[in-house]
Amino acid sequence: MVARTQAEHEAINAVEYPGTRQLCVCCDSPTGRCEEDSIFLPPKDPNGNGLGPLCEECCDAYLVPNAKSEGADGGLIAGGSRSTDGL
Repeated sequence: MVARTQAEHEAINAVEYPGTRQLCVCCDSPTGRCEEDSIFLPPKDPNGNGLGPLCEECCDAYLVPNAKSEGADGGLIAGGSRSTDGL
């Protein structure tokens, strides 16, 4: 593999800045977020991993059919809003 030129690196960084794009685990589109503000849904199994990172569209699509209030475990909250507890 041939090394990239400085101009090629600058072109890539201009598109990808400030770093690698975070992709949604459901649709593979860029989330528009970084690690600090990623959207993860809490696991249904207390010992499992949360679902994410998600883009806002996939998060909303997941929450709307299940829009109900759950307990204080960080799950769905009244009105189907996203819970960001534990992020």
